This record gives sequence, C-alpha cells and structure tokens, in this order.
Amino acid sequence: EEELPPPDTEAVRSVVCDGASFRKSRSLSMPTESTGGAVPSSSDLSMAYERARVTIEEMPPSPVTHKSILKKSVTMQPAPSAVIHYTDNGGRSDHVPPSKVSAIFQAAKSDLLRLIQLQEPSLLEGRVTLHQVKAGTVVARQGDQDVSVQFVISGLLHVYQRMIDREEDTCLFVTHPGELVGQLAVLTGEPLIFTVRALRDCSFLSISKTHFYEMMRIEPSVVLSVAHTVVRRMSSFVRQIDFALDWMAVEAGRAVYRQGDRSDSTYIVLTGRLRSVIMKDDGKKELTAEYGRGDLIGVVEALTHQPRATTVHAVRDSELAKLPEGALSSIKRRYPQVVTRLIHLLGQKILGTLQQVNGSLHARGLALHTPSSKWDVGNPASNLSTVSILPVSEDVPLTAFALELQHALGAIGLTLLLTSDIIKQRLGSAALDSVHEYRLSSWLGQQEDIHRIVLYQSDSTLTPWTQRCIRQADCILIVGL
Repeated sequence: EEELPPPDTEAVRSVVCDGASFRKSRSLSMPTESTGGAVPSSSDLSMAYERARVTIEEMPPSPVTHKSILKKSVTMQPAPSAVIHYTDNGGRSDHVPPSKVSAIFQAAKSDLLRLIQLQEPSLLEGRVTLHQVKAGTVVARQGDQDVSVQFVISGLLHVYQRMIDREEDTCLFVTHPGELVGQLAVLTGEPLIFTVRALRDCSFLSISKTHFYEMMRIEPSVVLSVAHTVVRRMSSFVRQIDFALDWMAVEAGRAVYRQGDRSDSTYIVLTGRLRSVIMKDDGKKELTAEYGRGDLIGVVEALTHQPRATTVHAVRDSELAKLPEGALSSIKRRYPQVVTRLIHLLGQKILGTLQQVNGSLHARGLALHTPSSKWDVGNPASNLSTVSILPVSEDVPLTAFALELQHALGAIGLTLLLTSDIIKQRLGSAALDSVHEYRLSSWLGQQEDIHRIVLYQSDSTLTPWTQRCIRQADCILIVGL
C-alpha cells in the first residue's frame, strides 16, 4: 500500500499553535481514516495533524442542547405569552412603549382565557383592566370587602396574612406570572383573608367581583375552573381537613349536644351565639359559659375523651364548623404547636372564670375589648358582636338613641347601624321576604365580619325585620322613656 507523504513540519506547528484554545477538544478527538481505506502514519506529527484538522472542521458549537433545555424550562413553568422583563434589582430592564401595551393586554387576555377555560372570549371585553404598579404598592388589604381577581403578567405579588398574637405579617405564598390571586374571596363573597403586596414593579389584569358574577351568570362553568386554581395551591393536608370539616346551621333554641353525650367532635363558632348549661343533681340548671364568634366548643371533652359535661344550645341563629375527633388528632400529630395554643386558650378561659367567680369588677362589667387588647374570656359579654335595640312603645325616640349609641361604640371599633329602610336600600325592597332568607343571612354575616359591632334597630311593631333583629342579637337592649 502507498503511504501518505509526511506533513510539513511548519504547517503542523502553525495549526497546533492556532488551535491552542481547543486543547480539551483536541484531546478528545480521534484520528480518522483517509479516503481509500489508507491508514495514517503512526508518527506523532501525523497524529497531531489529524487531531488538529478534525477539531477545526467539527468545532462549530451546536446550540441545540441549550435550546432544548430552555424549551423544557418553559414547558415546566408556563408563563404568559407577553412578559415585561425585570432586572435582579427589581427595576425594568427595558421600557415598554405605549404602542406595545395594547399587544401585551391582548396577549395576557388570551392567557387568562386559557387558564379559566372561558368558552366565550367576548365575556372579557369591558370587564378586564390592566394595572401596572410600582414596587411597594399594596394591591389589596386583609379584610377588604370590595375584592377582585388578579392575573399576574409580569413581576411578583406577595401574599401576607396577619396571624394571631403576632404584630408582623407572615408571607403565605408568592404569585408568579400566569397565576391568579384573590379568587377565593370572589367565589365565596367573604372579605379578603390576606394582604397582597408588590415588592417590585408588577403588571396584572384585574376582574372585579361584580364583573366576575356577570360572567358567571352567562357561563357558570367558569366557577369550576377558577375554583380548581384555588385547590391546586392548597396542600394535601389542608384539602383533607377541609373535606373533614362539616358546616352546621343551628336555629335559636336548638341544642348542639346534650350533657352525657359522647364527645366525638369539636365545634368552632363562625357566627351567632351559644350558651352552655349544666344540670345539677337537684334538677336546677346553671349557666356555665357563653360562646361567640371564633370560640371553640367542646374541645376539653374531645381531648380527654370524656362524655359531654354540659348542654350547649344556640341563643340565636348560629353557624358552626364541626371538626371530627379524627381530624383533630391528625392536626395534633402534624402540628404539635396546636396543642400548645389550645392549652393557652383553655388557661385563659379558666382564669377568666375564676375571676368572675371571685367577683372581679372587671369581669362583671361590659368589658368589650378594643382591637389592641385581649378579650376578657371570663366575661360572657366580652365578645358581643350584635346588639338589637327594641322600643317599649312608638313614643320612644329610637333613631336618636341608636345614633348616639353608634357614636359611643365607635371608640371600641367600627360600628354599623342597620334599619329596615337601610336593608331595603342596599338589597332591594323585597330583601326581607322569606324567599331571600339565605341571601339576607349571608349579607348580614359579612357585615358582622367587617364590623366590630352591628346595631340592629327594630321597627316599632312586630314586623319581619323586628323578628330578624331578635334572631340576630347577641344582646337585646329594650329602650323606654
């Protein structure tokens, strides 16, 4: 076989020097066979020449690997099709001209349509607004009643909540581009349970509760899609507890449980008022406690597995959340600090009861707590939230008295005065009809959530509104001349 001529020494040296930056690639290159099946020379210079030649011919890097990685990243974390980019220090890295705002708006609406699975795109027309806020802006506050759904386009929205016995807010989660926030309050009609804040410049779409209800009436299936976005954010543990909880509506005078019953659950007062009574051996009944919004009922018996020590009945129409014994045990195992909190609450309750028995002046008074003070847990009147005002006759200037009382209670907290005329103005002339019972009860419950005290001024005669005032009352004031 004819051997290839040896390569020029100077040419090889030049190639090796020019390819110095590719040493690592050359060390991995392999000599190739010449055309015609000839085997290259075994000399070191020939091997170096072949390696250098192969490296130079095959060196152009392929961006395919990096491109596929980016594609996977986008697939795993989908983002809106129109995104304003930000730098690491929180500022915008590029200025979006006004001509592009419309394109961003339309692209974001398309992403929102896909997320909530709205079949009719025209439903968004006139119901969606684009907002661009600066860093530090509070988008919504905990307790707000006029809520809306936000769809993040760019930036981040941090969600905070004020915890019990803590001065600072706790960050619950962060809303990224392509995600919704505020939808739970819109779906339930309840006040917002957290504060939404932009820690850097942010853009988002907003749908008000009124506009969302308009869309819901035309296309009811949108509720399921939006609710699914809420469920996906919840942990499996929260979903299990939510599944275990039962909602109960107890009419005034009805018993929740009776003395001697098996303790299989704990109750949480959502709205209303309940009273605990113990039956003595001589047949007499003795009042032991009263429970208002946020109180726990029957927790001691549930923790100790003892029969019910008292009978608990509703003083007014009430709503309760029933927590089964198994769910409470699961919470204790998962979060032992809950037991510490329960012990603290029970200790406060026992201490307050002892103060009341000893005749403490503070325990005997109408010690309505201020927002900055602790509740007097031993005083049954300490957590009153609704007061009904009834006149003994038509001659009583009830309106003037109610306005004076509202002004005085304003020192304690936000106070609302409701009359039959105010109800008809806000909810319609037929709001007090029996067919609107659930709507009225839900609206009154929301007002009790927002305000520290709600005053119900009754009519001068026994009308349906007067009966409602009596049913809603934690406390009844009878006003005479």
